[in-house]
Amino acid sequence: MSETKRITRTCTINELNPILSSAIRAHIKQYQLGEIEPSILMCCETTSVQQKKGFFGGSENAISAAIVTPQWLIWAESHSNKIAEVNSALLSHIEVHDYAATAMGTIAPDTGMNINGRYTDAVKTGQAFIGLGADEGGGHFRQVLRETMAKVETDN
Repeated sequence: MSETKRITRTCTINELNPILSSAIRAHIKQYQLGEIEPSILMCCETTSVQQKKGFFGGSENAISAAIVTPQWLIWAESHSNKIAEVNSALLSHIEVHDYAATAMGTIAPDTGMNINGRYTDAVKTGQAFIGLGADEGGGHFRQVLRETMAKVETDN
């Protein structure tokens, strides 16, 4: 059993942890996503501390970043300040849902977004979780992402 505490702050890509910002920029270049930085609607960084209970107790730290543009969602995560894993998806290829509103969210409470669909580097669909704080930064990112997704759905 474990409990995760998340704190999300709004920032620019230049203010992200260097591990995250460099990994995101490498991903953008590798997958030729275009000029992402000038079109960023929202960027945030989340610090997560997972408190493990029981005999093997302790804690695990992670940092993550999420970026939304009018076309893209990009997210990255690094555990214990190691290399970050980055994913991206065209907003028109995914669905987003508040994790807390899902069946799993009632069993294992947490805050963040479930991302379902096809990612940039995948030929099959998948599901990912972006952890966000229940604070102002996390709430603002969820709001911007929902509004941008609604605009994409209206335009299609």
